[in-house]
Amino acid sequence: METAKNTIQKAKIKDSKLEVVYEEHFSEENYSNTIEKKCAQIVHADLKNAFDRLKAHVVCICEQPEADQVRAQGIFDFDEEIINNYVVTGYTHGGSDESAGVTIIAQKLLKSGKVLNLIAPFTQFEDDETYEFAGELYADIASCDHEVEQYVFHDKWGIKQLDFDFDAPEEAFLNAAEEKPKKKGRKKKELAAEIVAAAFEPYA
Repeated sequence: METAKNTIQKAKIKDSKLEVVYEEHFSEENYSNTIEKKCAQIVHADLKNAFDRLKAHVVCICEQPEADQVRAQGIFDFDEEIINNYVVTGYTHGGSDESAGVTIIAQKLLKSGKVLNLIAPFTQFEDDETYEFAGELYADIASCDHEVEQYVFHDKWGIKQLDFDFDAPEEAFLNAAEEKPKKKGRKKKELAAEIVAAAFEPYA
């Protein structure tokens, strides 16, 4: 049986899980299927890092204030802290051959705490006159496609943290509190609250 050639069309990370649209093409019988998947497994760190490399492109293509610093320091050498308030959530392929390109979707966390949604204009990979880092964009999108393929077709998933059971945290912490000796004047709920606070303190 012929093995399909798979081509990524869209990819999105939502709640640390992957949503993807890809085309499987069967050349011998000359037909294609479009497959849409909402996956249950946590994304691997390599996939998340590949998405993160698109942040600099979003900043430059959308002409954000940080773009001048990225350009001055170099697309590969800039201080990543200047754009750590951006998150790339997905991208969509478009065009073909010489006109092939991509649209990137991202978010920017504002100082007010609100979120600015950004959709970068469609950018062609070979149009370096419009976008000076078009070649680098092509390489970074290819890296994203590779990691998406590894996730979907080769089970390259992330490891879910099992430190806490978030489905029933109150019961778990209360059970832990009940096993400890009671202190005078302390209620179970107060003790459980202190355990929760202590557990999350490093992440505050």
